Amino acid sequence: MFTKFYNLRAEPFLLTPDERFYFESTVHSQAMAHLTYGLTRGEGFIVITGDVGAGKTTLVKRLIATIDANRIIAAHVVTTLLSGHDLLHMVAAAFGLENLP
Repeated sequence: MFTKFYNLRAEPFLLTPDERFYFESTVHSQAMAHLTYGLTRGEGFIVITGDVGAGKTTLVKRLIATIDANRIIAAHVVTTLLSGHDLLHMVAAAFGLENLP
């Protein structure tokens, strides 16, 4: 409906965040710098927190879309209400290591 009326190239109001619509505000620029620095330094796990709708998922998806997949293996785990054991299994599954005890 919106795409035809406004002559848009993509659907603007999807339920899933789309990194193509990433807007680099001052706060998002700082967060991206921290993420990039953490990846460059090989820091391992990086946790992003913030209010609902702050742009965390879009930020992470943008980061993953811009990194060199041949150099850095990244996983995006969205579920947060897990025990430590279950979180470890989710991370392992995100990296394709699903056969853990």
